[in-house]
Amino acid sequence: MQRKLRGFLLFFILCFCAMAPASAGNIGVKLNGYPVALSAPAIIQNDRVLVPMRSIMESLGFTVIWHQETYTVEANKGETQLLLTIDNPIGTVNKQRVTLDAAATLSENTTMVPLRFVAEYSGATVEWDEKNASVLITTKQVAQGNLTDSVVYIQTNKMQGSGIIISADGLIATNFHVIENASTAQFVFADGSIYQGTTTIVGLEPQKDVAILQIDKKNLIPATTETSVIKGEAVTAVGAPNGARNTQTSGVINGFNQDIIESSALIAHGSSGGALYNSKGKLIGMTAAYSDNQYFSIPINEVLKVPRTLSMPMGSMKNYTYSPSAPKNLRYWLDEDYAYLTWSPVYDAEYYHVYIAYSEGGKFTKLQNKALGGDVWYWGFPQCFGISTSNNRSIYVKVSAVRNGIETASSSVVKI
Repeated sequence: MQRKLRGFLLFFILCFCAMAPASAGNIGVKLNGYPVALSAPAIIQNDRVLVPMRSIMESLGFTVIWHQETYTVEANKGETQLLLTIDNPIGTVNKQRVTLDAAATLSENTTMVPLRFVAEYSGATVEWDEKNASVLITTKQVAQGNLTDSVVYIQTNKMQGSGIIISADGLIATNFHVIENASTAQFVFADGSIYQGTTTIVGLEPQKDVAILQIDKKNLIPATTETSVIKGEAVTAVGAPNGARNTQTSGVINGFNQDIIESSALIAHGSSGGALYNSKGKLIGMTAAYSDNQYFSIPINEVLKVPRTLSMPMGSMKNYTYSPSAPKNLRYWLDEDYAYLTWSPVYDAEYYHVYIAYSEGGKFTKLQNKALGGDVWYWGFPQCFGISTSNNRSIYVKVSAVRNGIETASSSVVKI
């Protein structure tokens, strides 16, 4: 499909005098207010700003491919395909020829492309912040109603959190820890209306930190979901951090696996159970936890998989006891002489034990954590730990979780 040119703000002030104060080493790039990590510094060539194509385009959700034989770089996202050849001022957009104001070039083995081209064809708007010598890129959410319409503020008698409307007839998803040990819940909607009626728990999976609630309220605005996740895509988190209703923060997806999405969209206490939207305004995750500048969401397909087989009054939660089972989805990948392992995080686990054996059916022993001393391991992203495979010897691994000093059963065994 041929894309029509869009009327973006293509700022010619990037050229000529506005660029004079900026040098190649101090031009910053921000996407939706957050710094973009560049693989190489932006440069100025013939009064044009050139940026590393892979860094920028992957942040905007494109897949970038380098064709060595033709010195051509290709970027794809949905129905959009961009092709640029080094030192050629003619590029193609969906097989249509376009003239660039500056040709792509190689700088220290990095493909540098004119920023104006990025602005015109990536689906984003671009501005030049002269005061701070920064390029400001802003993505446009595709309107699916207001993103806050499908997110609710939840106040229980134990804590405050957020929730996501998943059906018009009153189904709301949130984190288990938002309702844990609570007996009452109040819901405040985006328009300020309040619900304090009957709340029934119809789905519960505490180990995944997911709860599905049913309230007696109709004609709600459910979020439109999408299960595909793209690394580098712009995202928006919506919730009530520290009680501030309808708060939106922007970022990008830094990584994901079947259990978790890690992004740079800021969340805080009170955001739990809120929504993570992609650049199309589709719900891809439920915000759940944060640590060390990492912000985690549960993929929406994992939330929606929770069986809705319960009919538990909210008041029953005050006597509900959560006991985790063995960690699930233990898996690994190889990188040179190391195997890196991960597993599904167990809600509220204090730490984990890792057991290894050197033969099938052999005796398992606890793996020692030399960094911390002792046999305590913690869940982390993208991996929980790595182990050397340089001796080419097979090992067998299993994992258990510890909560309140009680160790769970062990996971299934994985052979490396």
